Amino acid sequence: MLVERIMTHDVKTLTKDDTIKDAIEMMKKFSFRHIPIVNVRDEIEGIISESDIKITVPESITGLDTQTFLSTPLSEVMIKHPTTCHPLDFVAEIALDFYQYTIGAIPVVRNKKIVGIVTQKDMLNTFIELTGITEPGSIIEVDTEDQTGVIYELGKVFKELNIKIISVSVYNNKDISKNKIIVLRIQAMNPLIAINKLKDKGFKVLEPQ
Repeated sequence: MLVERIMTHDVKTLTKDDTIKDAIEMMKKFSFRHIPIVNVRDEIEGIISESDIKITVPESITGLDTQTFLSTPLSEVMIKHPTTCHPLDFVAEIALDFYQYTIGAIPVVRNKKIVGIVTQKDMLNTFIELTGITEPGSIIEVDTEDQTGVIYELGKVFKELNIKIISVSVYNNKDISKNKIIVLRIQAMNPLIAINKLKDKGFKVLEPQ
């Protein structure tokens, strides 16, 4: 899946000469937490987040101090040279950036100009879509040795049963390094028939204890 499929295209931006007040008002108006900072050519120069603003708030501000704080230019508080991506990057690749750098949003840039933004919420929605959680069905987990052809063999079982596989995901077995846990979401409200068939075929199905 490509970034252009999940990114927000109508991205709102500010410039480094805009103020904290401008950023707060924009975030409140459009209900988002990140604003890319661009120059007159729409080239990315930084990014400001709700948490960045909160960090800069003095411990106690009143009266004139409040106005001084709100009039602070974004150039003084924005994150400069933020992590960016391209519309044709793979979502799986930028997921690593979110994970490694613990960031909340990544501006999407083409030819140096901003064309969109991807947020943690976009990534979560994508994960939900890929796992098929929104579709009615059941989940089966299979513990198997990491070897070629396992997914194919599992697919044959469900084809025999005429049960649709909605999604497949794989993660490492923490207890057995050479094994993988294969998570299958299937289009069946009662997975018992499939579980018994898998066991008959020699697969180890994990069940709640």
